[in-house]
Amino acid sequence: MYPLVFAYGSNLDVRQMRARCPSAAPLEPAMLRRARLVFGGHSARWGGGVATLVPDPSSVVFGALYRLAPGDLPGLDRFEGAPFVYERVRLSLCDVYGRRRRAQAYVKLHAARARPPAPTYLMTILRAYDALGFDTAPVLRAAFGR
Repeated sequence: MYPLVFAYGSNLDVRQMRARCPSAAPLEPAMLRRARLVFGGHSARWGGGVATLVPDPSSVVFGALYRLAPGDLPGLDRFEGAPFVYERVRLSLCDVYGRRRRAQAYVKLHAARARPPAPTYLMTILRAYDALGFDTAPVLRAAFGR
């Protein structure tokens, strides 16, 4: 079975995802209900806060589904710092066709303290949102608290 991964942060960038996981095949946009995008913790690689998900019954997080070869998951775990920085969790979400899908996603551990993202990290996410046709307002709210 080839696992599905829900990307909602910098992994939305197809080039980055393929560099991390050569088998990464972007499938379609998807949305996770009852969650909100936030930036927290600190990434030495990016130089600022990084994206994660928090429960929020009134919000939706947009992202994209990738299909990966099972052998690429351990490498993606290493990039994400799982299980020490991010935890890989199983989610139920909807694709753009309204179908319920089961996917894995990375959720930051200990991200209670909000931190703004580095400009390059934020721009990576904003470019991906724009390319997918998503409203960038939730990302900007998460980044700047507006």
